[in-house]
Amino acid sequence: MEDNTIKELALKIAYDFNQSIKQRTDLLLELDSTMYTNLGIDSISSEKHKVKSDSKYIYKQIKGIDETLGKELLHHLDA
Repeated sequence: MEDNTIKELALKIAYDFNQSIKQRTDLLLELDSTMYTNLGIDSISSEKHKVKSDSKYIYKQIKGIDETLGKELLHHLDA
């Protein structure tokens, strides 16, 4: 179940309507940042691929909150 932990957390944040749009977006970006911070030079290819995949999922959640920002993030991830 560990594979879905980041995605479940991202979904929980995205649908926490007790938080403002900015707060939810900031929390999702913080989650994304933490994932990349935890990657290191010793990270294997599959770990890097998983972080990129989870990052894309997070950006899609952001797109649901702030379409313009989400589209921009997704564009830069795919570039």
